[in-house]
Amino acid sequence: MDDENILNLDFTVTEGWSSGPESSINFEDLPSNIKELLSQATNEIEMAIKKLEQAVESDLVKEPSWQMLAYLYLGTNQLDDFSSLNRRYEETFGTPISVNVPQKGVQIVPERVVFEMPQKIVRGSLPNIILVQKACVSSRGAMLNFSNVNGADTNGLKELAEFFENLPLDETRPEVSGIDSFISSLEKAANDTTGIQEMWSMLFAYRRFCNDVDAFDELAIKFAVRFCISPPSW
Repeated sequence: MDDENILNLDFTVTEGWSSGPESSINFEDLPSNIKELLSQATNEIEMAIKKLEQAVESDLVKEPSWQMLAYLYLGTNQLDDFSSLNRRYEETFGTPISVNVPQKGVQIVPERVVFEMPQKIVRGSLPNIILVQKACVSSRGAMLNFSNVNGADTNGLKELAEFFENLPLDETRPEVSGIDSFISSLEKAANDTTGIQEMWSMLFAYRRFCNDVDAFDELAIKFAVRFCISPPSW
């Protein structure tokens, strides 16, 4: 298969479907006493957030106040405010915010550093591997977003396989988003009679990255049957 044909492989993600509208409770349909209690609670939460924000700005409060404010931000879905607070907390205390509950510490994971993968994976189009590796070991961690990928050529697949081989495999490994459609299409193309070894090399590299021994072994058997040579080792 030549590069032009590989570029035209359908790696796009199909549109999602909906099973119908979700049921929800309308605030106006609640009894008046419940609405009054909810409104009162909302006002008190807003006041608490403002007071804690003022306290944090004063630089006179200790860690528990930061953690309490983090709880309130998360509970009220103010994620941007939480991310900002977490960055300031890390600058001040040297670690991300850890929200403590009795007998258990829950680590709040800050927003990851996102690396967008190119729409067409060709030579020189991938993110800088050094920057990705640095983000992986940072407190935020890294994410590779494949959502927009819809094609690759031979050289791009070679570089992508090397890219995955150079990613950390321990607890600092990056999160990978939106790659399922890409891998599914690549597997289909590799199993076709015109599939090339670069496709298989990329699939082997990805299975190693995922630590999926069973899928790797299954792929190795297919590779050996297809090319009549020994497959790569784990």
